[in-house]
Amino acid sequence: MQVIASPTPESPAMPSLSRLEDFLAPLPRIALGRLPTPLVSLQRLGAELGIDLWMKRDDCTGLALGGNKARKLEYVLADARKQGHDTVITVGPLTSNHTMMTAAAARRAGMDVHCVVGGARPAAFSGNLLLLEYLGARLHFVDIEYAAPTPSQGDALRRRCREVTEETGGYWIPGGATMPEAEPGYMNAVLEICAQRDGRFDFDHVVLALGTGSTTTGVKLGLAMGGLRASVEGVRIQDRRAVEEVFKQPTVSVLFEESVRHFGLSISEDEVPPHREIFGFADEGYGVPNAFSDRAMRTLAEREGYFLDTVYTAKAFAGLLGMVDDGRIPRSARVLFIHTGGLSMTPAAEKRWGGAAPEGGPHE
Repeated sequence: MQVIASPTPESPAMPSLSRLEDFLAPLPRIALGRLPTPLVSLQRLGAELGIDLWMKRDDCTGLALGGNKARKLEYVLADARKQGHDTVITVGPLTSNHTMMTAAAARRAGMDVHCVVGGARPAAFSGNLLLLEYLGARLHFVDIEYAAPTPSQGDALRRRCREVTEETGGYWIPGGATMPEAEPGYMNAVLEICAQRDGRFDFDHVVLALGTGSTTTGVKLGLAMGGLRASVEGVRIQDRRAVEEVFKQPTVSVLFEESVRHFGLSISEDEVPPHREIFGFADEGYGVPNAFSDRAMRTLAEREGYFLDTVYTAKAFAGLLGMVDDGRIPRSARVLFIHTGGLSMTPAAEKRWGGAAPEGGPHE
């Protein structure tokens, strides 16, 4: 990583919670979520796994059906309004929580919204697509198979996004709101967690779903600015080919550097918390349920009574269980799982695992 600045021990730019607070305080923000969200101990499952396991319930953010996008959109839409925009444009697949949350947030803020939807227009709308219709979002369909996309489909999707943005003159929000303007959302979440832990961020590992990368980047930035050390484990919810070859998604490290430059932050290499991008729990493709996700859903529901969704959080939690099993997360570690929400998609037939019911969890 490029070092932006190397503060001396006496410098006021040294990482601390007050430094993080001072950075966040003046930023424009539109209140959209009901914060703070609960931080809960998963004592039974943690004891079974041999770790001290906690969950940040960002499925309870309160905007629309909940989820991590509420935190990011508070800052993104404030930036759009500051720039004088009354229309926003974004992109996502047919089942996208992000597009639905963006449309709901835009309506809360009194803005118009266009969504470029990756997938063939269905004969009848359901799920998040139906909610987009209720919200009055203007939809632009591009035929692409997100589970197994081709480079030409990826190019067509990007081209349509550019066209709609140029046609409307609106404010462009990338998929997942992955842009530096969104990062303060999860930097602020780090502060929130510290307040819930009596001023500490005393977790050894933070595990969360890694899609376009913005949430993971925000957590890393918050930890770095706050002088907090925890290993951030982002579990990829797409296969490596889709991430690297089709959508050409930047790594978390690249997103981190972009945000540091954008905000002019003083962060040196030794202040950046370690992170890993974990592949292998979504090799069937985006949105396709698998044995890992099904077992993770059953494990958390049976042991603790909480639901995951098959697209994001079930695969991320499967990654957590797998990392405990293979030792990447050691026994006795204190682990925070960020439940990025939102609506569990188990009622949708196409989101149910069609294989045999597993015996026990993936950690057994």
